[in-house]
Amino acid sequence: MLEQLFINICIFTSFLYFAGIVLRNSREIPIPMTLLIGIFSGVLGLILMNFTIPLNHNSIMDLRHLAIVTTAVYIGWIPALLSASIITIGRTIMFGVTHEAIVAALGMLVIGISCSLLSCLPSRRLVKIQIMNMFSLMIIFFSLQHNIGFPDTLKIIPYHAITSLLVGFIAYFIAEQIKRSNEQYHLLKQNATKDFLTSLNNVRQFDASYNQALRHAQERDEKLSLLLIDIDHFKIVNDTFGHPAGDEVLKELGKVLTHHSRSFDIVSRNGGEEFSILLLDCPHSHGMVIAERLREAVERHPFMITDDKSINITISIGVSTYPDTVSPSGEEIFEQADKALYLAKRTGRNKVCDFNMVQAIH
Repeated sequence: MLEQLFINICIFTSFLYFAGIVLRNSREIPIPMTLLIGIFSGVLGLILMNFTIPLNHNSIMDLRHLAIVTTAVYIGWIPALLSASIITIGRTIMFGVTHEAIVAALGMLVIGISCSLLSCLPSRRLVKIQIMNMFSLMIIFFSLQHNIGFPDTLKIIPYHAITSLLVGFIAYFIAEQIKRSNEQYHLLKQNATKDFLTSLNNVRQFDASYNQALRHAQERDEKLSLLLIDIDHFKIVNDTFGHPAGDEVLKELGKVLTHHSRSFDIVSRNGGEEFSILLLDCPHSHGMVIAERLREAVERHPFMITDDKSINITISIGVSTYPDTVSPSGEEIFEQADKALYLAKRTGRNKVCDFNMVQAIH
């Protein structure tokens, strides 16, 4: 018995681990993914059914219902129902359409429906797992009583209950560890690519996006415009109203730039008060139009620094475009935009400049 129980726990743990890997890159689980997990859970139930745990010379048990329970608690009612349906159909196919098989299959379907309803309970996950576990055992008890009689069922059910509750605890602790591991993964991934203040891409992610966008533009013979943006006199904002107010301005500016850019453009905070926008498949003339639109939007926008006080700021923008203003290699696009930004700030601020203007002055 202990050997078979150990095998069942190993199988269960392996499926939980692989499900965690499948869900690692998904914060919000899409419907196709939930259906995949439902199928995954149904297959787990069928495998557990084939690795039964012997209790005595004529009695066995399995833990297929825990596949449904765990799925209902951690994923939701849709995959739990799908899992129960797969186990029900699979059992009927594997053991034939007999009276006992139909009773057992219907019992498993009732477990799926019950767990789906109980998944809405506002309880801790461990409590929900064991409530569903006990409810499932009650249904199993009635199915066994119908198939093998009350005396034999009475001998089996205590072992079944103790084993199911034990494995329920083990499943909970493993699933929680996998869940925490995935949450830490998402947090580390976000911290590595997102600016903590504005939630825009940080400078590391900007570099990666910039290199990828330039490579795609070269491969597809497209144009790529780069806007480098700097807040005018931002030090005065910090000195006058304090750094918390400056942080609010930075966060709000990130929202304004994102709102007035195209949905597929890449907005980043490169550090301090400097931002950037990669305008994908955008010729230089259109890039200048977008830059001017952004400048005007920021100039008009009231930036709230307290609940009842707002200020206005302006920005300077440098524009460069591959291949319109740079060599075929595209290596100078950042340098050109930086020089254009410097020209905009040196010649009065609150304006848009490009490298053509830089060359005209020199």
